[in-house]
Amino acid sequence: MPFADILGQEKASSYLQNLVRNQKVPAALLFYGPDGVGKGKTAKEFAKALNCQDPAARKNGDACGHCPSCQAIEKGTHPDVTFVDFVYQARLEVKKDFTSKGYEEELEKEIAKQQHISVDTIRDVTAKSQQKSVQGGWKVLIVDHAQTMQGAAANALLKFIEEPPAKTLWILITDKRSVMLRTILSRCQPLAFAPLPAEIIKQILTQTGTETNNLDLCARYAGGSVSGAVRADGALTLLQEAGFGPNGCSPQGPSAVAAGLSRTLVTARKEAQAALDVTIAALHEAWHNAPDERVRHALQNALQRFENYKRSISRNVSPALVLETALMGLDGLNVRIF
Repeated sequence: MPFADILGQEKASSYLQNLVRNQKVPAALLFYGPDGVGKGKTAKEFAKALNCQDPAARKNGDACGHCPSCQAIEKGTHPDVTFVDFVYQARLEVKKDFTSKGYEEELEKEIAKQQHISVDTIRDVTAKSQQKSVQGGWKVLIVDHAQTMQGAAANALLKFIEEPPAKTLWILITDKRSVMLRTILSRCQPLAFAPLPAEIIKQILTQTGTETNNLDLCARYAGGSVSGAVRADGALTLLQEAGFGPNGCSPQGPSAVAAGLSRTLVTARKEAQAALDVTIAALHEAWHNAPDERVRHALQNALQRFENYKRSISRNVSPALVLETALMGLDGLNVRIF
């Protein structure tokens, strides 16, 4: 059954299955938890369960996964289920017909520019929420990256999630619940998603065919997230190619890592953030295993510096310079990343 395919989120899945069985679905749900732990996939599976055409599956609070409705939701073509993310928003921005020459290239560039769910996108999806259901089932409107809605977008959504039409469900997805408007939060039933254990992350990466240079290390530095594992893989490759290894690194290692960052600023920032995340995780491990209070204190100071470096990268500074400076600060700390 589809809910069984969502690994590591049994508590959330069980709650949603009960909602399907009892048909007591709130007007709006807030799925919150770390990025890359299955929130979006779970939202789609819930939409399937609500609209599944197999009565036996629905009675069990699940979806068959094979009926026309389930298949359409999986493919993103169901007329009553809308998944709003930066790709959806970019498609609204690209004015060309999707069959025109150059559409895919223009769409890719537009996706890379996305940072906020805009008020125009919210108006587009709220208009859809008022339309009559095409297939007579549940209308499900899923908004990913909900924390990126700014004031106008959030306010445009408020009245629609407060009093939606019958059999209409809003699902907001966020990895930063604390930055969302309280008025939005107060109108949503919250549902927590937990970080994933390393073994579950390895299982998911293997099942999805995601290639990594070192599966165990990626899971170790994943931060409980599948997407975190993918970012960690890129960071580990960058560090390893610059000379970092089981025995530490050469004096040129930090500058070599900085030189290995992409030339595009947005991509370089993401790569530098990932490298800092991996290093911070290694610092935490070293702190946990520190032989005495003196070493623990030095590692704690280093952790504070690295957290400051992470904040600096999001500002108007050179990610290469910040990353090189940060890695130079590992000298003498005996921290092993590999």
